[in-house]
Amino acid sequence: MIRNVIFDWSGTLVDDLPAVWRASNYAFKQAGVAELTLDQFRAEFCLPFKHFYQRYVPHVSLPQLEEWFHSHFKEVQHLARELPHAREFLRFCRERGLRTFLLSTIHRDHFAAQSAATGFDRFLDHPYIEVWDKRTKILELLQKHGLNPDETLFVGDMQHDMETARCGGVYSCAVLTGYNRLDQLRASRPDLIVEHLGELRAVLERNHLELVSPRIKGDAHRDEPPVVTVGALIFDAAGKALMVRTQKWSHLWGIPGGKI
Repeated sequence: MIRNVIFDWSGTLVDDLPAVWRASNYAFKQAGVAELTLDQFRAEFCLPFKHFYQRYVPHVSLPQLEEWFHSHFKEVQHLARELPHAREFLRFCRERGLRTFLLSTIHRDHFAAQSAATGFDRFLDHPYIEVWDKRTKILELLQKHGLNPDETLFVGDMQHDMETARCGGVYSCAVLTGYNRLDQLRASRPDLIVEHLGELRAVLERNHLELVSPRIKGDAHRDEPPVVTVGALIFDAAGKALMVRTQKWSHLWGIPGGKI
């Protein structure tokens, strides 16, 4: 039974992708390198973020890049929004008596500002922030709070989060509301992939807080068959195409897509 939930912040509870993308491009511009499109940024951004910077701007020191990034992030931070279903899921954890933790790279100033806007910090028992490499921190978190890995779930939106869960021997759940795409997250082989926290809540409620899929320690193996959805480009009688804009796509327009 799941008794403890460790959350990532960005892309899991709060959508700050538009702000982070703009602040990163500002740093790139100051460094004299080409800016990235949103799709390019999602495909290339990784944690620990120093590896991302080393790949694109190796000639600039990390402290200088951080100064540029954070100075501009403060100007665009108003773009950050709480993700749909996040508040309801946090309340669900409270109602069920689940212990809640935060393990995030977010800067303390940005965490304070976004917490003031959302109030999510009130739902988090123990926040760990400014953690550059979560893989080196999760064992300390588990040991300090006496958490049983078999009763602990890590929820995040990036491959690094899934790797962190594996390092801690805890269950992993990938949400599709953040930075990494489905194909990237699937490659990390989490125990569970959901569209959003509302779907995760439904899974936990339906299974009485059990993750029923058998799990192999260190290997997020899933035995259930994949869920298939079909994409389509839909036209009306006048030849106009149906376009959809969603939070999942950072409020950009697109067409319904298929996946397995």
